Amino acid sequence: MKHIFITGCPRSGTTMLASMLGSDSNSIVTPESDFFIEFIYKYLSKQSDSVKISKYLRFLNQNYRFKQWQIETEKIKELPEEVNFTNFKTLVENTVSLFAEKQLNDSNKGLLRIDHTPSSIRYFDILVDQFPKSKFIFIIRDPRAVYASVKDLDWGANTALKLCEIWNEYVTYYFCFEKLFPNRICLVKYEDILTSPELHLKRLCDFINIQYNDSMIHGKGFIIPGYTASQHVLVGKKLDQNRIEKWKNELSFEDILIIESKCKSIMKVFDYSISQNTNYQISAKQKGIMILSELYSYLKNKFRKKRREQKA
Repeated sequence: MKHIFITGCPRSGTTMLASMLGSDSNSIVTPESDFFIEFIYKYLSKQSDSVKISKYLRFLNQNYRFKQWQIETEKIKELPEEVNFTNFKTLVENTVSLFAEKQLNDSNKGLLRIDHTPSSIRYFDILVDQFPKSKFIFIIRDPRAVYASVKDLDWGANTALKLCEIWNEYVTYYFCFEKLFPNRICLVKYEDILTSPELHLKRLCDFINIQYNDSMIHGKGFIIPGYTASQHVLVGKKLDQNRIEKWKNELSFEDILIIESKCKSIMKVFDYSISQNTNYQISAKQKGIMILSELYSYLKNKFRKKRREQKA
């Protein structure tokens, strides 16, 4: 089984891109699967660690994201008696194979698994070790558009200042990865997918060694899980270039100033224009207000998010 990790700052188009590339007949797009990494940190933090398989199965069954895979853990094949860092890759692939069998009626381990968990880039050191032949696609999007997309959701950045911190962090991880493994990561801009989808999808297909087909543009290669359906209503819909600059009508002037002041240097690297040609510094009072606002939003969103998950 081959593994492709599509990553990038949340709300940058990872799900959209996975749904496009997942139209390949030999590919399977899995729902976000950060629980695999969570398991490693919880039980296999040292390479010498080992735990009974029952802990792995219990961990999956208690994880709300895994429940969206809608597969039964007792049907996972070839389970070892104990889980360790050496056999964890096989265990992941056997879990993915069961998902593929349900989705495609095919558990062929020669499948290309496409994972679109945004946070994958944060743990690339573990992933490149576990999956030595894997490749990564990093999708970047204008931070102003990212904030317009995430600010009203029940997770993520709820202030412009927090968005800057997250966006800069993800891009920093990209530069680190590209420096260490230049042949294993490919960069694509969200805006380029909207304006020239065929050109850039072909480039990505060449990178991951699959055949491009015109159906990819329609983005029908992934069934959105129930708990995120309301947040991915545009996935699989006709590409609309108006999405690129919608942020101009959705952000306050202050939000734009904050994002451009904190992200300006990196934005210029990726050719994102700066709308306010001014030197702007956030005051201590503004920082305090935003920190309190982020704390309030975090507490409120915990309840919003829990209700959404319970409805799924």
